[in-house]
Amino acid sequence: MKKLIIYDESCPMCKLYTKGMVAADTTGCLARIGSGQLTQDTISRIDPQRARHEIPLVDLDGGETLYGVDTWIYAFGQRNKQIENLLSMRWFKTVLQKLYAFISYNRRIIITSAPGRWQLFDLQPEFRLSYRLAFILVVFGILTGLFVTVNFPVWAPAVMILIVGQLIVTSLSLFSLHDDNFLPTLLDYTGHLGMSLLVGSLISAVGLTAGWAALVLIGNALIIGQHFIRTYRLGLSPWLSVCFTVLFFLLLRPL
Repeated sequence: MKKLIIYDESCPMCKLYTKGMVAADTTGCLARIGSGQLTQDTISRIDPQRARHEIPLVDLDGGETLYGVDTWIYAFGQRNKQIENLLSMRWFKTVLQKLYAFISYNRRIIITSAPGRWQLFDLQPEFRLSYRLAFILVVFGILTGLFVTVNFPVWAPAVMILIVGQLIVTSLSLFSLHDDNFLPTLLDYTGHLGMSLLVGSLISAVGLTAGWAALVLIGNALIIGQHFIRTYRLGLSPWLSVCFTVLFFLLLRPL
C-alpha cells in the first residue's frame, strides 16, 4: 500500500522533515513529492485549504488522505508501534496539534524562504492573527531571557529602542505605501525582525560565554545579514535594512 507525502517545495523546513519521515519508514511504502510536481489527479484527492497548514499523506490505492499530526503518527508508526500508540493518546495528540499549528502557520518566518514561482498547487500558509501574535511573544520572550541571562556588553534599553524605532520606521513606510495588508505585513515583519535578532544573538551569546570575540562579531553580522535577507524576501524596501543597520551600530555598539 503506497502512501505519498506532499510537501511545500518553497519551505526548507518541510523539505527537511519530510525527508526524515521517508527515511524513517522501514516498510518502503512511503514516498514524497514537492508541490511543484503535482498532477491534477493527485490534487483532486487533497483538501486545498487543509493542505496549506497540515501536510497531506495521500493513499495512492484510494484510501483516506491523512493530514498534519495524523501524517506524522502514521509515518513514525511504521517504524515503531509503541511510538504510534503514544502519539495517538488523546491528550498528547491535542498538544501536538496545537504545537503543529503554531509551527505551520509561522514556518515561513521561522525559516525564511525565497519567493516561490507560480505552481499548480500553492501550499503557502495563510495569515492567522492569533498564531502570529503568539509567535512574536515567544520569540521576543526568548530574546529577553537571553539578554537577562547573558551579560551582553551593550546598554540594555538600547535593544528596546532599536526594536521600537525600527517598527515605527517600518509602520511609516507601509503606511506611505497605502498597503491594504498593513497589519499582516507589519506583524510578519515583526516576526522576521525578532528572528533576525534571536539567531544572531544566540551566536553572540555563545561567543561571549566562551570568550570568543570572533564569534560575537559573526553573531552581529548574522543579525544584519538576516534582516537584509528577510526584508527582501518579504518584498519590503531595502532602505528598511539600511535604517536597521545604522540604528544597530549606533545603539548596540559595545560600551
